[in-house]
Amino acid sequence: MPRIGSGIPLVGRRAELAALESALSAAADGRAGAVLLAGDAGVGKSRLLAELTARAVAAGVKVLTGRCLDVERAGLPYLPFVEALGRLPESGASRLDDAMEQLRLFEAVHTELADLSADSCVLLALEDLHWADAATRDLLLFLVSRLNRQRLLVVATYRVDDLYRRHPLRPLLTELGRLSTVERIDLLPFDRADAMAFVSALSDGGLADETLRGIAARSQGNAFFCEELIAAYDTAVPTGLSDLLLARVERLGSNARLVVRAASGAGGEVEHSVLQAVAELTDLDEALREAVQHNVLVTAERGYAFRHALLREAVYEDLLPGERVRLHSQYARVVTSPASLAYHALQSHDLPTAFKASVQAAEEAVELRAPAEALHHVEQALQLFGAVAEPGVSEYSLQRLASRMAQAAGDSDRAVAYARSAIGLAEDPETGAEARHQLVLTLIPLETASAEIAAAVAEAWDLVCDRPLSVTRARIIALRAREWAWYGSAGLDIDELERLAEQARDEAVQVGADDVAVDALITLAVYAEWRDRAEEAQGLYRAAATTAAEIGAYAVELRARNNLAVNLYMQGLYQEVLAVVTELIDRAVTVGLAWSELAVEARVSRMGIAFNTGHRAAAEALEDHSTAPRWASMRLEAAALYELAIAGRFDEVDEATARIMTYSDDANIVGRVRFARAEAALWRGELREAVDECLRLIASIADAPRASVTKARRAGALAVGALADLAEQAWRRGDDDAARDAIAEGERVHELALTEGEYSLDHQWREDMRNPETACMEARLDAELNRLRDDVDVELWRVAVAKAATFKYWQASARWRLGEALINDGRRDEAIVELQAAHAEAVHMGALPLRKAIEALARRARIGIDGEEPDTEDLFTPRERSVLELVASGLTNRQVGERLYISEKTASVHLSRVMAKLGAASRTEAVSVAYERGLLD
Repeated sequence: MPRIGSGIPLVGRRAELAALESALSAAADGRAGAVLLAGDAGVGKSRLLAELTARAVAAGVKVLTGRCLDVERAGLPYLPFVEALGRLPESGASRLDDAMEQLRLFEAVHTELADLSADSCVLLALEDLHWADAATRDLLLFLVSRLNRQRLLVVATYRVDDLYRRHPLRPLLTELGRLSTVERIDLLPFDRADAMAFVSALSDGGLADETLRGIAARSQGNAFFCEELIAAYDTAVPTGLSDLLLARVERLGSNARLVVRAASGAGGEVEHSVLQAVAELTDLDEALREAVQHNVLVTAERGYAFRHALLREAVYEDLLPGERVRLHSQYARVVTSPASLAYHALQSHDLPTAFKASVQAAEEAVELRAPAEALHHVEQALQLFGAVAEPGVSEYSLQRLASRMAQAAGDSDRAVAYARSAIGLAEDPETGAEARHQLVLTLIPLETASAEIAAAVAEAWDLVCDRPLSVTRARIIALRAREWAWYGSAGLDIDELERLAEQARDEAVQVGADDVAVDALITLAVYAEWRDRAEEAQGLYRAAATTAAEIGAYAVELRARNNLAVNLYMQGLYQEVLAVVTELIDRAVTVGLAWSELAVEARVSRMGIAFNTGHRAAAEALEDHSTAPRWASMRLEAAALYELAIAGRFDEVDEATARIMTYSDDANIVGRVRFARAEAALWRGELREAVDECLRLIASIADAPRASVTKARRAGALAVGALADLAEQAWRRGDDDAARDAIAEGERVHELALTEGEYSLDHQWREDMRNPETACMEARLDAELNRLRDDVDVELWRVAVAKAATFKYWQASARWRLGEALINDGRRDEAIVELQAAHAEAVHMGALPLRKAIEALARRARIGIDGEEPDTEDLFTPRERSVLELVASGLTNRQVGERLYISEKTASVHLSRVMAKLGAASRTEAVSVAYERGLLD
């Protein structure tokens, strides 16, 4: 028998093992950390981890191990932690509405690990994180984010090649990557020398060198492929990996093959007793021994597992459809987990059992604070509902639960769809009102459904207004107080709205609905803001967040924290905003609401603050958050696009916007995409497209139920700036009519930007006008209008620079324009100061188009901006420059020759030399390149 990788000394991997041992040594010294061990399937992650754990055990380290399993799309919640710790602390949870129990669970696991590491170092090894369920991912992030002085090292492995674009592990990897205590090790395939050494050790001298070289080459450095090729070397080696994997199985005896095929249906590790019941073999031990000896199965803590997941998949796929049905039917008779029973019953077409188990699995996932898993199971139950004669649960309750779980998991579209369905299934006025309440909560983030929101609130109130006091009635009154301010009855003044919120609070207190009372308090804080009592509102928000956390009303808590962040943002307190949104995100992750609407918007805010302060973190979100739920992913992706645009990554902007606009009409998403497209078009020189995008933005802002003064002015500033460039181009080519048209349009856009987006309620208008970003954009809008009129006012641009003090990109671009105005005014020394500052910020932010524009302006003005003297030597001869300038004015070669009193052929020769010096392929490109390089005015 050939030896397998676990039976030989570790080959290669010296650097990776040294890094792991260094991390373990640091943990032993009280510097806790985590290592993410990443690599393709079969590359040797488990072997390297086994080497580390063996050395750790020899050094007296406590080693805890757990493995994630692939159970269709819904993993078993917390499975690797259950394996590692033996059990999870009692959660005592009863329902997801009371998510405090998840926090207690997380804290209990954290405390248990801290206690274990009190007297000796602990190594927590978690394998196959790419199969981790959402609950496991949340718990892991909670633990790792709290690593500090514990004597604890967490090592987690995952397959890189399994991480497709929308894989749910990607967001977790992004969050972990931000933590200073986390290190990532990428395990690459063996190089040629190590692959040869590995297959030589595997063969133990039993194969010729030529055969070994062939195996090493064919394996492409993948350790698992090496093992499989070695194991099957004496058979006709299949061309496909599946055949290669099955070659080893075919060498087993009939009983061993039967056991292996039976084990493939388990989906992961299978206990001896379960396998005995499924395989129905009298001599199971002998068959298992053969399978283990041939390295098809390995012994595990609670039974047996395949040596590699790819091998299990190959065996399972080789079963005939009827064999699979019979196999799952046998498993369904012996498994005890509701999730496993639901899976096996469904695969064996036992629909009543699958339905019942799916409902139980959903309830179990709710208790474990795993909304994504709960949604999977409740959706499965809904699919089976019509096929069950006596379901024992109403379709209404399943639809409403599905909406709540989809909302908690960050799947907005499905949350809305299920909420709408639940309304039609409501059984009485109370459930009808509750269903409409749920619908409104799912529609609020979309900001495009004001009519539906107003109708749903009105219908809900009609259903309960004449009924006795109840939790539902109090909840609907609180909803009216919150939403009527925006959607329902704009004619109500603040006094009326406050009375409504106070009524909701009072009735909630009477019926013991503490979460509703706190929610009403948040609404009262909003009205305090509108009365210009910002500090009072902040105090109310903080108090509401604390109370909501204490009673487990986590959605209410997130609303309070979000409103506090908005309050602080309007005052320009961005570092305080950053602290609040970071805490909001941490809390959302902790309580199982990581991808809820407010948690996603908090991430957007965090990216926005990073951008405003001159950092380049936002663009990473295009990749880092692409695997969040679709709605959340699109919001984050759209928020990252503006930074891509100012970085000059236009192709990426085009690709992302085309995809996003195909699937979403969400107002926030569409608005962010349009701003990015306008900015990209501006720098591309597609000025008309930039103006049109801005006009579409302004129109959408005017139609929005919650219009934004800030966005209207920002869109106006972009549009007027683009029209100023269009007018300049028209003047340059002598098209006076086009220039005057651009000026007239710019003046209309300026007026639109100042008037569109006004609120019908004065307090809302005042709140937006206090926003420092509004002042920044208004100053920019006025300065751009002045530039459009070709009456550049230096002082207007100085104001624009000053108002943009906390918005680094907009300040840099305003400095660029200020420098241009100063040059035109003959004030070169002042211009140098502004252009140098603008250039340094553009370089720091990676704003490549702005950087190039500043450099082009400096070259044209012969100004040094990077510490060097400007280059005053002309690239062209005097005659070449004359030819280029005349070509730029639109003359043909013949006309150029006539103007310069040279032949057409000579003019063509000079132009060819100009094109060669510029690397241009055409006369048009030559003019464009010369202008961009500052060689042509």
